Amino acid sequence: MSQEGSEPQFELSGGALCLDFVNTLGDRPRCLHERLHAYDDLLRWAAQAGVLDARALKRQRQRAARQPRPARAALSRALRLREALYRVFAARLRTQRPGAADLAVVNEALRRALPRQRLAPRGDAMEWEWDGSGEMEFPLWPVARSAADLLVSPDASRVQECASEVCSWLFVDRSPGARRRWCDMKSCGNRAKARRFYERRRVRAPDGRTDSPLAASASGRRAARS
Repeated sequence: MSQEGSEPQFELSGGALCLDFVNTLGDRPRCLHERLHAYDDLLRWAAQAGVLDARALKRQRQRAARQPRPARAALSRALRLREALYRVFAARLRTQRPGAADLAVVNEALRRALPRQRLAPRGDAMEWEWDGSGEMEFPLWPVARSAADLLVSPDASRVQECASEVCSWLFVDRSPGARRRWCDMKSCGNRAKARRFYERRRVRAPDGRTDSPLAASASGRRAARS
């Protein structure tokens, strides 16, 4: 678990706040890469994603220390929303109708979130802000709003799932020609390139042996001993 001042724990490559939230779990079939083990993990994700500033993060931590049961309940709602969002976006990817139960979870999060938004002046401009940010489930409100905005926008058709067999991350593909396949070329993309390279080296020789560097080295040693 990373601490403040260390390298960020969370990868924010989804292209939308809601997808970065969905991506706090990787390899969903096996649930091998969970990042939200405790309420404080949710807070640290929110801080890294820009939902909480340093003062709000400290305030939320203090509230969670005083009220551990509501904090655990908020984490449970967060995980439920996260998985519902994944299934909603995954269904859209497969041109299927999202499940009614999943949409109900998302709409319930929206019902809680939208009344908390208000316009506030910032210099000579206006922007949205959240009222009542001290509540335990506050980090979920911007996520729910982000998901709703994405689902009704043209970018919804650009949401893709990483092509890696051991990754279930989602991202908005804004690449030229919509040709992006990986959540991150530095991780899943490079692993796929390495795997293809390895497979190319495993070319079968005419006598059925594997023509690989290890096989060639072993053959050379046997020849030297004979």
